[in-house]
Amino acid sequence: MSVTSPDPALEQNKRLLLRYLDDAWNKSRRQALTESFARNCILHAGSREAHGPADFFHIYDLFQAQFARISFQPIVVLAEADLVCAHWRIEAVYRATHTSVQITGTSIVRVHDGRFIEAWQNWDAASLAAQLPGFVLP
Repeated sequence: MSVTSPDPALEQNKRLLLRYLDDAWNKSRRQALTESFARNCILHAGSREAHGPADFFHIYDLFQAQFARISFQPIVVLAEADLVCAHWRIEAVYRATHTSVQITGTSIVRVHDGRFIEAWQNWDAASLAAQLPGFVLP
């Protein structure tokens, strides 16, 4: 049985996604969006679609305004070809009621030249609704 070493490009792409998620969410570095997303990147976030980092600022700012003490934790990170997938959990406090919440989700990004050129994000909105009755992310 032979053991193969990890592909350096795949490992680099994993680190790129994890660094973005850590910088953007744990460190609240809004600049991480422009550093990670290509100018023409398309983000598919449920029924919403954002084009480029400037478009994603709106979604990011809404979440940041409504939640404090955001803690992002990766659960599983996988990479193949130019795709990286992270299943994650966020713990945060809803500012309006000081309620602690946990949200799980999955982010998939297509990487080209060290930047995200397309991304898909899906998170457990039903669980958040159960934790915060009546809450709707605008």
